[in-house]
Amino acid sequence: MSVDSQIKDVVQDSREWVEDQIEQLSKQVKLLQKRSRKQVRQLQKQSRKLRKSLRREARKRRTYWTTFRVLLLNSRKYLQNRGENLRVGLVERGGKVSQNVLDFGGKTTQDLAGRSGEFTQELAKRGQRLLEPVRRRDRTFWSIVGFSVGLLAAGTITYQLVRRRVAQQETEQDEHIELPSSNSWNGSGGRPTGEMSYIDQGGTSVATLEIVDVETIEQPADAAFVGVKSTKLFYSVDTELEPKDLVYFTTEEEAKAQGFTAAK
Repeated sequence: MSVDSQIKDVVQDSREWVEDQIEQLSKQVKLLQKRSRKQVRQLQKQSRKLRKSLRREARKRRTYWTTFRVLLLNSRKYLQNRGENLRVGLVERGGKVSQNVLDFGGKTTQDLAGRSGEFTQELAKRGQRLLEPVRRRDRTFWSIVGFSVGLLAAGTITYQLVRRRVAQQETEQDEHIELPSSNSWNGSGGRPTGEMSYIDQGGTSVATLEIVDVETIEQPADAAFVGVKSTKLFYSVDTELEPKDLVYFTTEEEAKAQGFTAAK
């Protein structure tokens, strides 16, 4: 065989092979087209089903959401009402508890005050009982001390008075008093007036003293109070006092104005 015939055979074989391949490919394409159509149809069906299910789910969700909102609103109102009731109840209970605490505190304070007063009185009584022997000892001691001091002072004063009296007697032996002549010494009940002269042994006047009338002040008819000048205390006019160094007042304000104080 020649080369041309071989080439022709090869070309012919290749053509047949290509045609076969093309036919096979066309068959496959047709099969694929059929399959793709089926798949597209299936996908469309599935998409429709999905849309329907999504719509159903959306409706259900809307229904659920609406129900949830209603429940939420109702629960919110319920919680608000419950909170208000609880607040009112707590306020009332708090007021009652506070009042009870105040009442109990007042009673407790009163009880404590009473008990503390009784306890203080009991302690004071016990303290007085315990201090009574000490006070008695102190009183006895100070009484002895006071008596000793008084006795010593009385002895000293007595000694001074006796000494002065003795000196005065010695002086009077050397001097005499010249009294003026007056009718007041004739038994008329009056008092001596004028001057008193001290004369020594030679008859010379050493000193002269004026005699002052010391009659007591008579009580006025309208006097309501009587005062003692030395103590600056005033009493009721009915009080019995020594008729010396007295002054009378008609009102209490007058006595206080002159520096006197009411006697207790």
